[in-house]
Amino acid sequence: MQLVPARVQGGATRSIRVRAFCPLPQGGTAYRATARSDAFTGLVTLTQPPPATPAVSSTPVTAVAPPPEVHGFALVDEDTDPGQFQVEVKCEGTNDIGKATLTVVARPRATPNPTRTRIVPSRAPRAGGGGTAAGGPAEEPSGIPGGVIAAGLVAALAGGIAVARRRSKAG
Repeated sequence: MQLVPARVQGGATRSIRVRAFCPLPQGGTAYRATARSDAFTGLVTLTQPPPATPAVSSTPVTAVAPPPEVHGFALVDEDTDPGQFQVEVKCEGTNDIGKATLTVVARPRATPNPTRTRIVPSRAPRAGGGGTAAGGPAEEPSGIPGGVIAAGLVAALAGGIAVARRRSKAG
């Protein structure tokens, strides 16, 4: 008997092909078998493959009986622990038994992905708008206190008035 593949990685459901060669039972040409293992999700029925169509050839071919092959697909459960598991095939009609070993290996440990830090903005971007965004977030102060700005404007205005009076008296 043959398992393809005979070694699988755990952690996910895997499909493997079970292939066996059973002798023909007395009184018939149809043959089947069953395969079982603690690693499988259940009992697997193995059946004979469909007959192959011979290729057209100019040379005469002597009819040779195909090998008594049966096959099927088994599912290895994702929760199967790593280890070696016996697979047993029992041919119906003849009660012949074949055995093989299935190896389940541990899946490699995933390397943790670096944690990405999400940056969340604390205020709206400065995109212009000239005051059209009513109700938007308050602007942060520019760093110069409002009293200093007001005193500067008053001083500039007073200086402008004084210059204007001098010109009107001089002229």
